[in-house]
Amino acid sequence: MSLYTAHQSKMIGSIDRAVTGLGEIHPLNNSYYAQCLEIFEANSDQRPGLLGWFEANVVSKMSQDANTILSVGCGTGAFDERILGYARARMNQVRYLGIEPNEISAAEFLQAMGSQRCDQVDVSVLVQRFGEQTFENEFDLILFVQSIYYLEDRNDAIDAAMRALKPGGELIIVIAPDEELNTIANLMWQRQMEQKSWFSDNVRAHFDARGLDYEETRVNANLNVNECFGESTEEGRNIVDFIVQTRADQLPTGLRNDISEFLMSISEEQGTTTCLPHPVDIFRCKKG
Repeated sequence: MSLYTAHQSKMIGSIDRAVTGLGEIHPLNNSYYAQCLEIFEANSDQRPGLLGWFEANVVSKMSQDANTILSVGCGTGAFDERILGYARARMNQVRYLGIEPNEISAAEFLQAMGSQRCDQVDVSVLVQRFGEQTFENEFDLILFVQSIYYLEDRNDAIDAAMRALKPGGELIIVIAPDEELNTIANLMWQRQMEQKSWFSDNVRAHFDARGLDYEETRVNANLNVNECFGESTEEGRNIVDFIVQTRADQLPTGLRNDISEFLMSISEEQGTTTCLPHPVDIFRCKKG
C-alpha cells in the first residue's frame, strides 16, 4: 500500500521535476540552520519523547560507576545536556565528548554543558567531522541523534563507531523514517549533497549486511505548524526552511506553492493545532 494518495504522488513528482531543474540549491548557513533547528524542535514534541525513552531504557541501565559518552553531531547540546543530567544523577564519573563541525554550535554545546562540569563530570568538544580522529575501544555509549544524515559516508561512520565502542558498549542511532515530512528534504539533499539521504531503512540494511544484532523502537511525535501556512510568521518560515533544508523564499513561486500544498495535504488537525507527523526511529546495537 502506497504511503501517498495519487494526488500527493503527483505533487511529489512536480516538486521533484522543479528541484531537478534548479541551477543550485543553497543549504542553510551555519547560524541560520541553528536558529531554524531551535524553532523547529521547540514546535515538536519529539524531543521530550526521545528523552523519556533514553532515561528509561539507556541511562538507567548503564553502570553506576564510570562511563564515557560520545555524541556525534552534538549541535548546540540541547539534547546532550539532558542526557548528561540523567547520567550525572546516576553515575560516579562521566566523561562526555561532543563532535561538531559547526564552530558556532560547538561553542554553544560547551556553554550548555559547562554548568554541569565538576570533579564528577568532564565535558569537551572536538570541532571537526566524525572520522577525522580515530577512536578504538574507548566509549561506553555513542550517540548519533539526528546527525547521521550529514556525514559523507554513513556506512564508514557506523563501522568506525562500532570500533570506538568498548566491548559491551552501545551505539544508538536516532534517525527519521523515509516518510511524509522528509520527502521534500530528501529531494533537496540529493541536489545539495549529490547523494541520497539516509533514513531508517538504510540503517537497518547496514546492520543486516554486517550481521549485527540490533533493536529498533519508534517514537511517534507531531510538529506544530500553525505558523507555517496562510500569513506565515517568521517562526513559521523558520520551520518550513528547516523542513526543506533551504531558504524557501529563494525558491521559484510555483515550487513554493507546490511545497506548501503538499505539506498541507499531509497535515492533521488536532483541536486548534495543525500538525505534521514527526516520527523518529531509534536503533541500538551492542558491541560483543
